[in-house]
Amino acid sequence: MKRLLTALLASFASLAASAWNPEIRDIDIKVTLQENGTARIVETWDVTVASGTEWYLVRDNLDDIRISGLSVSDETGRQYYNEGEWDVDRSIEAKAGRCGIVTKRNGCEICWGVGSYGYHVFTVDYTMSNLVKSLNDYDMLLVQFISPGLSARPQHCRITIRRNDGGFTDEDSAYWGFGFNGTINIIDGAIVAESDEPFGRDGYANILARFNKGLFAPASVRDEDFESVRNEAFKGSAYREFEREQRSERIGRIIMVLFFGVFILISILGTKAAIRKRNRNLFGCEKIKDIIYDHGIPFNGNLFESRYILEKCGLNAKPNAIAGAIILKMVKEGYINLINEADGKVSMSFNDSREQTSLRGPERELYAMMKDASGSDSILQDREFSRWSKRHPKRVTAWAESLTSEGSNCLREDGYAASSRLSDEGQAHARRVIGFEQYLKDYTLIKERASQEVALWQDYIIFAALYGIADKVAKELKDINPQIFEQVVGVDYPTMNRVVYLSNNMANSITNTVVRAQTATSVGGHGGFTSIGGGGGFSGGGFGGGSR
Repeated sequence: MKRLLTALLASFASLAASAWNPEIRDIDIKVTLQENGTARIVETWDVTVASGTEWYLVRDNLDDIRISGLSVSDETGRQYYNEGEWDVDRSIEAKAGRCGIVTKRNGCEICWGVGSYGYHVFTVDYTMSNLVKSLNDYDMLLVQFISPGLSARPQHCRITIRRNDGGFTDEDSAYWGFGFNGTINIIDGAIVAESDEPFGRDGYANILARFNKGLFAPASVRDEDFESVRNEAFKGSAYREFEREQRSERIGRIIMVLFFGVFILISILGTKAAIRKRNRNLFGCEKIKDIIYDHGIPFNGNLFESRYILEKCGLNAKPNAIAGAIILKMVKEGYINLINEADGKVSMSFNDSREQTSLRGPERELYAMMKDASGSDSILQDREFSRWSKRHPKRVTAWAESLTSEGSNCLREDGYAASSRLSDEGQAHARRVIGFEQYLKDYTLIKERASQEVALWQDYIIFAALYGIADKVAKELKDINPQIFEQVVGVDYPTMNRVVYLSNNMANSITNTVVRAQTATSVGGHGGFTSIGGGGGFSGGGFGGGSR
């Protein structure tokens, strides 16, 4: 009878597991470095458990690193009991609400009970001593935060590394990411690495960071120079390949273009399954082409949320076209005044008396950059911003890099983000981002245009700039009725056409500056792309992890 009951229980467990598909939707890792090189690490795993009795993280290659202070909680807020040494060979019920560590020869496994199959958000908090190493010339860390061979491929990851008593800058730090396609930059004083697409079959996340002496006083000391660590990490990486290609002056520029073309292509493409999943999370449907046109302005006019959707589905051909949209928005709202020059060109002046409290951070920064570019007369003329951006690549690049996080923050603030997917209302707005572009493209062909939409023409041109079609839409609106166009938009069509041209030039200047800066600095460790390969010589990590 006992054997029969055990068999029945095992059968029920198997049926319950089969109702779920294993997923790792998101991994968010926050690392806070102490002066002595110890790190407090908080990892949040948004997952679906479909098998096994526990979740585990592999932490091998530790050498003098020690892990302590483990605590685990789940989406209910329940704090798990730390057993110390972990017993792997137990039932799912016996492990529920408990965590511990399996000690191995040169590392360990951080383990906790899954409790049940289905959706879970686990938060794991622990300390790693001696994570920062003192070298002869610099201090550094080289850590594998996400291992290959997980029970499911991560769909997204974000790793944030901070100091507990200050921030990092490009003057005192350098940093590289390995094992996944994405970006790594300094944002608000923290080193932030984030994936652009789901991990590949053997994907992982290694971070190499170099720090000037004086930021830390590590207890762990190695008798070697940073260059030897860097050389080992660069083996098999795109960074090494890029360095080698740069040495050839004869074909250097061609190689650069090809390299970034391949990189961008890889970044925006994924498997068909991954694209369908992404579309379901963003739009609530599997195929973007099935989205019909929509005359409603997306996200109540929020440009950053709309840009975020375009970026995530790889449809924003001009990443910094939002600059043109912001400029047109500031013209509409009176932050920027237009000046018609005698030669037919348009210049811009700045209304500093206008309160900027309603502007988002990137809008205020773009305003400030434009004003700086205008020089002593505070009149921004054609090509002035282009020349200024070439002299200030770090500031321009930092602005461009802030756009994605701004869009993500806006989605959360407005309640549109629900874990790794958008809420139903958020998905409706996301579909509108796609449908509204089609609506603007076909505006003059749509018979059911409502007369009250005339009042929105200026907003239409602003959003058209985000899509890169402002000139086309402005002309179509003018063709409907030139007098109404001037009355509603506030300027005649020739002036608006020149403003669109000027704002497009500024947006293109930002894009060109970012590309030049990333080309020059990614290999040097000051922001840009991550490498799909490389990262050898790391501490932590290993192979495996997830449910078992």
